[in-house]
Amino acid sequence: MSILPAEVKQGVYNSAALDRDGWNERETLDVLKELESTKRLVEDLKSKIQKEESEANLNLQMGKCDKKSVVDENEEKENQVNQLNVLQPSREGFIPYPSSTPGLILMKLKQAKLNLTKTTNDLADVRTSVESLNKRLEKERISLKKTCERLAQNTSKISSLEEELNQTRLRLQIAKDAEIKGALDDPLDITRELQRLSYEAKNFKRMGESAKSKVLRTMSEIEQTKTMLRTTEIRLVAARKMKEAARAVEAFALAEINVVSNHDSSPGNQVTLSFEKYTALTCKARDSEEQSKKRVASAMLEVDETNLSNMDILKRVEEATEEVKTSKKALEEALERVEAANRDKVAVEEALRNWRSEGQKRRSSIHNSTKFKNCCLSHHWRDPQLLDVNGLHLVNDEAKPVKPTLSIGQILSRKLLQPQKFEAGEGISMKQNVSLGQMFGKQNNDRPIDRQVEKETGHKLFSTKSQKFGFARFSHILSKQKKKPTLNLR
Repeated sequence: MSILPAEVKQGVYNSAALDRDGWNERETLDVLKELESTKRLVEDLKSKIQKEESEANLNLQMGKCDKKSVVDENEEKENQVNQLNVLQPSREGFIPYPSSTPGLILMKLKQAKLNLTKTTNDLADVRTSVESLNKRLEKERISLKKTCERLAQNTSKISSLEEELNQTRLRLQIAKDAEIKGALDDPLDITRELQRLSYEAKNFKRMGESAKSKVLRTMSEIEQTKTMLRTTEIRLVAARKMKEAARAVEAFALAEINVVSNHDSSPGNQVTLSFEKYTALTCKARDSEEQSKKRVASAMLEVDETNLSNMDILKRVEEATEEVKTSKKALEEALERVEAANRDKVAVEEALRNWRSEGQKRRSSIHNSTKFKNCCLSHHWRDPQLLDVNGLHLVNDEAKPVKPTLSIGQILSRKLLQPQKFEAGEGISMKQNVSLGQMFGKQNNDRPIDRQVEKETGHKLFSTKSQKFGFARFSHILSKQKKKPTLNLR
C-alpha cells in the first residue's frame, strides 16, 4: 500500500513537467511565427530596395546621356535638361528646378550618388539582420526538434507510468480478492492445477511417444535408403563394367573392321567376310553401346533419386530431433510443475490434518469437561490415576467411550463382593458379571471369596451374617444399603 502513493506523486510531478514543456513549446511556436512575419517584412524591404536601385541606375544612365549632349550641342542640352526636369519629379520625387545649367545637373547627380550609398548601406544592414534572423530561426528549429523529442519521451514515460499504475491496481485488487476468498478455496485451486498439470503431462508424454515413433520411422527409412544406395552403387559398378566391356567389344569390332578393310585394300592379304557377318557385328556393337548408355543413365537417375530421398530423410530426422527436444523440455517443465503442485498439496493436506486433529482434541476436551461436570459425584468409581482438569488421564489422553448402564444384578453383586473397593475407586478394574440366580444361590460360599479378596487387597471387607435363605440375605443387604449414602448409578 505504501508503493502506490509514491508512484502517484511521481505521475503528478511528471504531468506538471509535461505541462511546463507544453507552455515552453507554445512560446517557441509564437516566437517562430513572429520570426516568419519579420522574414516576410525583410523580403518586402529587399524587393523595395531592388526597385529603388533599378530606378537609381536608370537616373544615372540618363545623367550621363545629358552630359554628352551638353558637350556636343548646347541647343539639344536645353531641350534634354527640360525633359529631365520634367521626368525626375515623377520618378525620384525631387523638386523641379527652373534653371537648366550643367552645375545643377552635377548637384543632382551627387545627390543621387549619396542616395545610392545610403541605400547600399541600408541593404547591408538589412542583410546582416536577415542573416542573424536566419541563424535564430535555425537555433529555434533545433530547439523545437529537441522539445518535440522531449515531448515524445515524456508521453512514453506517462504511458509507461499509467501502465505501471494499472498493473499495481490490478495486483492490489487480486491480493484483496485472494484475502477475501480465504484459505478454503486454496485446496480446490491446487487440485484443479494438479489436474491440469497431470493432463498436460499426459499430453506431453503422448507427444514424446509420437516423436519417438517418428524418429524410429525415420531411422527405418534411413536404413532403407542406405540399402537402396548400396544396391544403386552395385548397379553403377555393374553398369561401368558393362560399359567397359561394350567399349572393348566395340574396339575389337573396329579392329576387325580395320583388318578387313586393310585386307581388302591389300591384294595379297585379303580376308573375305560376308555382308551378314559384318552387319551382325556392327549391330552387336551398337546394341552394346546403347545398352551401356541406358544402364549408365538409369543408374545416374537412381543415384539422384536416392540423394534426394536422403536429403528429405535427413530433414525429417532433424525436425524429429527438434520436436523430441521441445517435447523433452515441455515434459521437464510439466514434471517440475507437477512436483511443485504435489508439494503444495502435501502441505495443504498436512495443514488440514492438523486442523482436524486440533478440532478433535477440542471436541474431546469439551466432551470430557461436560462428563466431568455430570460425573463429579461418582468419580470414585473410576481408576485411581492422575486426572487432568477436564477429567482426562495424564498418562493416556485418549477419549474413552461412555460407560454402559449397569443392571440390578451387577450392582448387587458389586455391593456384596467388593463394597469398600468401590468406595476407594477400584470397582471398574475388577468387574464380575453375576446374575440374580447366582447371587441368590450363594448361601455360605461367600466367606472364602471374601478372604481371598482380603488377601489380595489388604482391606477388610464388610461381613454379613450368614442366613439360611437368599431372600432374607437380600433384605439385609437392602437395609444396610439404605443406611449408606446413595450413589449416582449413571
